[in-house]
Amino acid sequence: MLACELSLAGVRSLVLERLPERTEENRANGLVGQVVRMLDRRGLYERLTGNPDPPRPAPGFVFGALPIDLSVLDDNPLYTLLVPQRRIEQMLEERAVELHLEIRRGHELTGFTQDADGVTLQVSGPAGPYTIETRYLIGADGGHSIVRKLAGIAFPGVTTDETIARTAHAVVPAELVDPVTGRLDIPGYGPIPPFLHHRTERGLFVYADLPGAPAPLMYLLGKVAGMRRNPHAGPADDARPYPTARETINSCPGSDL
Repeated sequence: MLACELSLAGVRSLVLERLPERTEENRANGLVGQVVRMLDRRGLYERLTGNPDPPRPAPGFVFGALPIDLSVLDDNPLYTLLVPQRRIEQMLEERAVELHLEIRRGHELTGFTQDADGVTLQVSGPAGPYTIETRYLIGADGGHSIVRKLAGIAFPGVTTDETIARTAHAVVPAELVDPVTGRLDIPGYGPIPPFLHHRTERGLFVYADLPGAPAPLMYLLGKVAGMRRNPHAGPADDARPYPTARETINSCPGSDL
């Protein structure tokens, strides 16, 4: 997206992408914030939704597992767009091709040096290592940004191996889903409302039947020590450091879904 914006401003850019092709792994299911309005200004919102109408503010949102009512705001700034990441990446690449941007897939940044005149990049490509001289280097490469690490920019925070998060598209029996409200009724536990962070004694559970998804999305967060292991697991399973997605899903509400 940034490369497309630079191109519209008359700035020539080059995109280096480590992956040889777009991944089929879906790591996100939408966009949140003013980026949705930016896509609409560029005519890209309709491409993703098929809807010619402009986006509307979200009446509510969940932040830090707490539901927030945004409908009371006179000027609600929060917009959401439920579209699989795979489709978003496909659309942005199509847009980049339309603007004649150069995208080098399978090319990975391995290092860089800088001086008063610009930046020299060390790149590893399919034909071997090479260098690029450029005016600026932009690190739009995610939370594990190699550009950030090579630049020595810290990413302070706290992490732990005591909790585990799972995201999965999971098929559930139709009789467990309320056709009117979309809530999930788990035997032995009770109802779980859709599209909300639902706290249990063992963790956090989210159930969302997203439009266009292959199956409903489930997100779980819980303590590893509290996860129930399969009683029929063998020695190989005992060696696994973390429970499976099925075990995580069942352990969060404490009932076999």
